Amino acid sequence: MRRWLGAAGAVIGLYGGLACKDTSSSPPAQVPIPGELAFVSNRRLGQADIYLMHADGSVRLLTSSLAQDEWPAWSPDGQRLAFQSQTGANPDSLNYDVYVMNADGTALVALTADTAFDGQPAWSPDGTKIVFVSTRDSGYAHIFTMTVTGDSVKQLTSGQWFDAQPAWSPDGTKLAFATNRDFNDEIYVMNADGSHPVRLTTNQAHDEGPVWSPDGSKIAFYSDRDGVDYAIYIMNTDGSGVVQLTNSNVPDELPSWSPDSAYLAFDSNADIFVMHADGTGVVRVTNGGGINIMARWRPPTAPLSAGRTASR
Repeated sequence: MRRWLGAAGAVIGLYGGLACKDTSSSPPAQVPIPGELAFVSNRRLGQADIYLMHADGSVRLLTSSLAQDEWPAWSPDGQRLAFQSQTGANPDSLNYDVYVMNADGTALVALTADTAFDGQPAWSPDGTKIVFVSTRDSGYAHIFTMTVTGDSVKQLTSGQWFDAQPAWSPDGTKLAFATNRDFNDEIYVMNADGSHPVRLTTNQAHDEGPVWSPDGSKIAFYSDRDGVDYAIYIMNTDGSGVVQLTNSNVPDELPSWSPDSAYLAFDSNADIFVMHADGTGVVRVTNGGGINIMARWRPPTAPLSAGRTASR
């Protein structure tokens, strides 16, 4: 799978190659965002940390270890975050594990402890399970589930290919994921127990990063099928009705839905943007300070108490 390591493991390392990033573009619009976003940035010491952006644009640092902390995933009640963290000292190492912490960065707990890559977590809608990706099966990336305490690990996919980027349907009965089992990156959906995988995309380009809209009607993803660069697309949950939402000459990747399904956040040229779900009203919400990627909308919940903040 062409980009599964970038999306799964050395995320900041991958985006760190964007030395030609355009820093002359206009500053981010000073408008509120609809809700709060967890995201990954290397603005502190050049390494990947997880931050929380409030609706007014202020930013709070949630992780501050010397590890690479990436791929935040909210619990359905918005009170905790799962994420992957690089536990080895070697920045090129794929020794990542899955951790959980409170939404303010406290009460950190490791859920996996394996020499393989364990990462890309996503919380089930009922809050009882976490789906994740691991290379513990002969080095191939496959999809697993476990309880939120790290117990009862179950392997859902297998084979001599890479399955990655799992995302739950809002009712918890299905999982969308990206795979190269057809010799290029396509999006599939399967039952939550791993049964009955169905191919949704049939394009010779790379289709990746599926995320279900909270209302259950659409799946957003990113693809380079327009022949220019990665762009954000949406489709019906059966793979029909594909619509391209963005069109730029830089990569637009890793979409995330707002809780009301009205907005999408996404990465573009190492900054985070927000737009309406029809692709209109695009607004940049980070200011180009470092690399800012992988935004994930917080489910509705009471806001955090005042804490350490920084400029966005």
